[in-house]
Amino acid sequence: MMKKLIKTGRELRYARRALFAFACWFSMPASAATVYMNDFQTAVGAGWSSADNTIGITQAPNDDFVRLFLGEFSNGTVSLSLTDLPEHVTTTVSFSLYLIRSWDGNATDDQGVPIGPDSWNLSVGGGPSLLNTTFSNGGIVGQAYAPTPFAAGCTGYNLSGLPANEYNPMTGASECYSLGYTFSSLDVTDEPMDSVYNLSFTFAHNASDLALNFSAAGLQGIDDESWGLDNVMVQVTPVPLPAAVWLFGSGLIGLLGFAKRRRVVKP
Repeated sequence: MMKKLIKTGRELRYARRALFAFACWFSMPASAATVYMNDFQTAVGAGWSSADNTIGITQAPNDDFVRLFLGEFSNGTVSLSLTDLPEHVTTTVSFSLYLIRSWDGNATDDQGVPIGPDSWNLSVGGGPSLLNTTFSNGGIVGQAYAPTPFAAGCTGYNLSGLPANEYNPMTGASECYSLGYTFSSLDVTDEPMDSVYNLSFTFAHNASDLALNFSAAGLQGIDDESWGLDNVMVQVTPVPLPAAVWLFGSGLIGLLGFAKRRRVVKP
């Protein structure tokens, strides 16, 4: 009888340990898997394309430290194509958007001369548009973009009387005047003019292939208004645990209950 009790106790301990391990494993949140990451410090790498094949790395003229990024780009679309993604249910794309020189936001003309609006878009190939908005690096006109939750950013422009759903230039920007770019106009020479937005979007996606389309429209020329990308990262969230895992857990629970019953010894 003693041997049976020892054996039963050992089985009970094993069952408890297995059940505890299962509970810990199952209770852990599904961690996102990084399927692409590039800070463009060495090479563009595979997957990038544009209509005019102008894909390259630029060094920002900042004197404080070397900052390399993908660009500069003007109007048109730049795409990142990824294949053979693992099984997943959602995808997150994060990146730094560099807006260079005189982006005019919602402005449509300047004394009769067309100047915009200066818009930027991110969309999923065959899927939704994740962002379609305007940005402004200064001047007298605001922009459509504002983050949620709202953050004023680092702008020194505080315009009054803006229309509804229009915000101050550089609203939500993570950095202002940090890239080293300048712009000269009739009024000001070599005025610092650039901004950086750190953006992230999560969307439903479960296909093995993914195309991300980054684009701009309404810009006046690459020496006047341009943009670039940095620190691009794509992550996918794994599919939920299959039903077989639940069956495994149920079996462990049943084993635990059976072991408990066997511990009862009649006098």
